[in-house]
Amino acid sequence: MSVVAMLEGAAEADSETLSFALALAQKMQRPLTGLCALPDPLSALMVVSTPEMAGLPAVASQSILEMQKDILAQAEGAFRRTVGSAAGGHTFEHVVATSDAAAVNAATLAEALVFSRRAVKAGSAMSIAFDHVLMEARLPVVLAGTRPFAPGPVVIGWDGSNGAARAVRFHAGLIAAMGEAVIAHNPKDAGRESARPSAAPAVLAEWLERQGVKVRSETLSGDVGAGLLSLAGRLASPVIVAGAYGHSRLAERMFGGTSRNLLEAADAPALALAR
Repeated sequence: MSVVAMLEGAAEADSETLSFALALAQKMQRPLTGLCALPDPLSALMVVSTPEMAGLPAVASQSILEMQKDILAQAEGAFRRTVGSAAGGHTFEHVVATSDAAAVNAATLAEALVFSRRAVKAGSAMSIAFDHVLMEARLPVVLAGTRPFAPGPVVIGWDGSNGAARAVRFHAGLIAAMGEAVIAHNPKDAGRESARPSAAPAVLAEWLERQGVKVRSETLSGDVGAGLLSLAGRLASPVIVAGAYGHSRLAERMFGGTSRNLLEAADAPALALAR
């Protein structure tokens, strides 16, 4: 499978997403797919039957098609400029579907599904798709960072919870490709899963080492989100792996404090998330 970058037809946002996704694909030794999903124009139009409205669907449909052509051209142009002559069988794909349906389909077996950083903002082009994949379909996503991709260890936010465990398991290929991981944990969190021996950071470290990952641990104190960001900055980490907590609503996303801090940080590495 490939690393999939969700494209929205905005040159700047797509270029940033593609730059990170390409670097990640090369690190994971996988092809990159640039995916632009656009719905059938007629599916977005109401059926009207009054005489004065006759012909309106056709006119509106043509207008939407012209807009879609521009979006598609912008997305494909960003893909071609970013990939250039890079080897690896990278492809651009246009599918006729809503972005949330296409994203869920891609996330099912993709090595990583990468969204623009601005997908976390309600009302942005990819916000519904990002929200749906992560919070409703409960599939893994990667949110591109605000920093250029650079070699470094993955920082794993670990509290032994189900969400943290799913994040590690879903993104095991990404962690293994990086080759080095730092397990960041707050000892106060250990008691929450005290009945589960596998929640201990040492058990996770042993599991990762069996995957060929070089591992060490760091203790956090105070606000976990701030601690993860600070640690990732100090280590020049390209990715934080963490569980996401909360629930979604139309046009509004409600996350727990740690997740919100990570998502809203102005200066942050990529986030590999699962719920």
